[in-house]
Amino acid sequence: MMAFKDQNGKITIDEVAAAQDVRNLNKSKESLLDAVSRLKEIQAVASEFSGKTGTVITETAVQLEKEISAAIASVDETVANIQGTVQKYQAIDSNLKDLINGEKG
Repeated sequence: MMAFKDQNGKITIDEVAAAQDVRNLNKSKESLLDAVSRLKEIQAVASEFSGKTGTVITETAVQLEKEISAAIASVDETVANIQGTVQKYQAIDSNLKDLINGEKG
C-alpha cells in the first residue's frame, strides 16, 4: 500500500485510509438495509390496522424507506468514487514506475 503525495508532499490518496472508509461505508449500508427490512415488516403489520393509524404508519414507513434507499445509493456511489480514485492513482503510480524502470534499463 502507498500514500500518494502531491508536489508539495501533501498526501492526496492514502490507500489504507480509503480501504477503511470503504469498510465503514459497507457496514453503514448493512445497517441501512436492515432498516429497510424492518420498515417492510412495520408496513405489513400496519396494513392489518383499521382506520387512519395504519395508513399513517404505512405512509411514514414508505417515505422513510425511500429516504433510506437514497442513502444506500449515495453510499454505493461514494464507495465507487473512492475505489475509482484509488485505482486511478495506482495506475498513475504504475505508469511512473514503468517509465522510471524503462529509462534505467
